Amino acid sequence: MTRTRTSLSALQRPLRGLLLGLALVCAGFAANAQSIGRLNLQQGTVSVSSAGDDRWSAARPGRELGAGDRIWTDRNARAEVYIGPAALRLDGGTYVEFTGIDEDTIRINAGRGNLQLSVRDMAPGQRISIDTPNLSAVIGAPGEYRIAVDEADTTTTWAAVASGHLTLRGQNGISQLLTGRQQTTVSGRNLTTVRTTRSQNGSFDTWVAERGRYDDPVRYAQPAVAVPPAALIARQQQIEYEQARQQAQWMEQQRAAQAAQQQQLEWQREQDWRQQQEWRRQEDWRQRREWRDRAEQDRWQQQQQLQLQLQQQQRQALRQQQEMQQRAAQAQALQQQQLLQQQQAAQMQLQQQRAAQQQALAQQQMLRQQQELQQRTAQMQQQAQAQQQALQQAQLRALQQQRGTPPQPGQPAGDDPRRLWTSPDSRQ
Repeated sequence: MTRTRTSLSALQRPLRGLLLGLALVCAGFAANAQSIGRLNLQQGTVSVSSAGDDRWSAARPGRELGAGDRIWTDRNARAEVYIGPAALRLDGGTYVEFTGIDEDTIRINAGRGNLQLSVRDMAPGQRISIDTPNLSAVIGAPGEYRIAVDEADTTTTWAAVASGHLTLRGQNGISQLLTGRQQTTVSGRNLTTVRTTRSQNGSFDTWVAERGRYDDPVRYAQPAVAVPPAALIARQQQIEYEQARQQAQWMEQQRAAQAAQQQQLEWQREQDWRQQQEWRRQEDWRQRREWRDRAEQDRWQQQQQLQLQLQQQQRQALRQQQEMQQRAAQAQALQQQQLLQQQQAAQMQLQQQRAAQQQALAQQQMLRQQQELQQRTAQMQQQAQAQQQALQQAQLRALQQQRGTPPQPGQPAGDDPRRLWTSPDSRQ
């Protein structure tokens, strides 16, 4: 049993090694299949970032660059990347992303900065496309090319062709072809040509010329899977030293042409400066005239506004004074009315007092008159009773005299003559 396990372990070890080797080979093929270029040389601080990773790390010569990888050169730095039979050289402050590769096109995105592309050989139908924020520059032939994105305005791109031909493509099918010793500056996606003075970078031009003169053509080799198969045959051809010499001569001629152009640009700049000074002088005079007229107009408007405000304040003060006088008159009239009402109330009260006194006097007089009348009535009643008694006595005497006999004791009262003179009511 132990021998069987030992034999199985001995068989598993080489099998594991074989599987590991196959995995490494597959990984190498996958890496080569994704490779677009290789970092050959760097000067100063150069950083790279892998596809799908936001982290940046220091670049090392010999690093393979694939689809989605990015490279950044710091200020005063340089970098050289081999892309098949082409050399991509980056100036300081340049950002480049390797977008991808298909059957006949290598795509590079230049976000900002200054770059030079030296293409030694290209297979028929092969192209290199460099995309900037406002255009796509398509290289279809060997040659020397320069592309720079304006740092102040990334929608402006400068392109120059020393040899070969370059096609600038914008939106809506707009395109522009540049051939040997032609350059242009375009802005926006409509490829609008702008007239601008581009500052020269002599140190970068010198470095590019030196790299083109001393570079070894053999180093332009690239993994076979990174470029179309048709280009593999072209890469095996020997690149003659005459191309490097012609490139050096072209660079010298380019420097002389740039010096002449610089003198012309300086003269034109001086003329523009003088025109600008004259325009500024006239503009300053016009502005001073406008400011003086505007100041006078503002002063006149302020005076008018002050007069209007003063008139409004006077009107308001007069209105307030009239209102105060009216209120004072109303208050005085109200006081007089209240005083009159008080006087009327006092008179009415006095009249009421007098009426009450007169009424009391009238009541006293009536009371005295009633008392006097009662006294008179009582006296009259007494007199009438006395007269009635006297009459009754006289009648009684007359009856007695007529009868001749005095009334008998015990005679009924009904026979009393005095009862005959009384009223029926008194008999009851």
